[in-house]
Amino acid sequence: MGITRPGQPRRGEPVGFGLPSRNTGSATVGYLGVLPEHRGHGYVDDILAEITRFLAEEAGADVIRADTDLANQPMAKSFERLGYTNFARRLVLSAPR
Repeated sequence: MGITRPGQPRRGEPVGFGLPSRNTGSATVGYLGVLPEHRGHGYVDDILAEITRFLAEEAGADVIRADTDLANQPMAKSFERLGYTNFARRLVLSAPR
């Protein structure tokens, strides 16, 4: 999924990528990443907006889910800016070996 916008470092240079996905329950933001050298320039919002648009318009999704670690505040803030709301908290535990 390629996105270009004014201010992009060089035309065609990747700044990150997004992976729209679907699980058994709903459409999901499967993965979203911005390369470290391009963080802090708002690209996360552009990539999330395109994933959301693709899932809603091209995949026909009525509901789109996404998740992030609590410590990943830039991603959490991007979800908020684009209108995503918190619907659950997940705790992941593992047994000692």
